[in-house]
Amino acid sequence: MKKLITVSAAFLFLQTATAQVKEGKITYEQTVDMYRRIPEENQQLRSMVPQFRTAKFELYFADNQSLYKSVEEEPDMTEQNNGGGLVIRMGGSGENVYYRNFGTQKAVEIRELMDELYLVEDSIRSMAWKLEEGETKSILGYACKKASGRTSRGTDVVAWYTEEIPVASGPEQFNGLPGMILGIDANKGEIVFTAKTIDKKVDRKNIKAPVKGKKISHSDFIAKQKELMGNGPVRIVTN
Repeated sequence: MKKLITVSAAFLFLQTATAQVKEGKITYEQTVDMYRRIPEENQQLRSMVPQFRTAKFELYFADNQSLYKSVEEEPDMTEQNNGGGLVIRMGGSGENVYYRNFGTQKAVEIRELMDELYLVEDSIRSMAWKLEEGETKSILGYACKKASGRTSRGTDVVAWYTEEIPVASGPEQFNGLPGMILGIDANKGEIVFTAKTIDKKVDRKNIKAPVKGKKISHSDFIAKQKELMGNGPVRIVTN
């Protein structure tokens, strides 16, 4: 009987290992609630933008690497008021690209800031996730577990990850869980990422570190971001 149980357990492990997806392409949809960034009493400003903005992205992964980028661009909408400090910029995430090499722990990003491209090189950064035991749901047929965390800017995040794809990656800068992140809810619905399709084949030529943009360290980019975004009472910029 003991031998039968051992053989059954080994067979189950083999099935699980075989079923794991180790390369592929995931398409995500990002939804941003723009009204969450505008005070309710400022109806004039709200009337200038749609409440929800959506965009699509792709994440390629193979050989313990991943690359995440936009697959379509929405028309930009820009309104500036130098006297009042108002800047509204809408559209997709432009030319932002996020590359991760989990073998070398290297991260390379193209980040767009005020129409200028920066090449940000750093080690991989991830939040201190808390794994929520017992909470699960299915996304595209993959069993997902729940994790929660908080960004360096104080935004609460809920992530849904699957161990069936044993790659510690996910949309945008979210990573560091024991499986691929297929869903993100940041700030209780303000920004939501959801996996829409998963292709188990990938062209490895798409997974390489980007080289475009002005080289800058992560700390210097954050400082420049604060400098450019810190003036005026309202600045809604989605890059």
